[in-house]
Amino acid sequence: MMPHLAEALWHELGHETLLADQPWPKADPALTVEDSVTVAVQVNGKLRATLTLPRDGDPAAAEVEALALPAVRRALDGRAPRKVIIVPNRIVNVVG
Repeated sequence: MMPHLAEALWHELGHETLLADQPWPKADPALTVEDSVTVAVQVNGKLRATLTLPRDGDPAAAEVEALALPAVRRALDGRAPRKVIIVPNRIVNVVG
């Protein structure tokens, strides 16, 4: 039944040829890439929060946003981080 329904809808859309004679649509790989990524934020190896950042964004901006998170500030307990390790599009690891 579905092939017949599809042909009827194809005709209702104004096409004169058969739907079965049309080529399969081509995939566009550019449309499958997201503009933003969700990045894990760890403090001393423990997951504390996640951030949504632009894909391939500036690592310095990612560090600033991660250190501004309340959960990260709470985990650091007022201390300055000793080191911030950033793996682009994956993780921000804060060593406190």
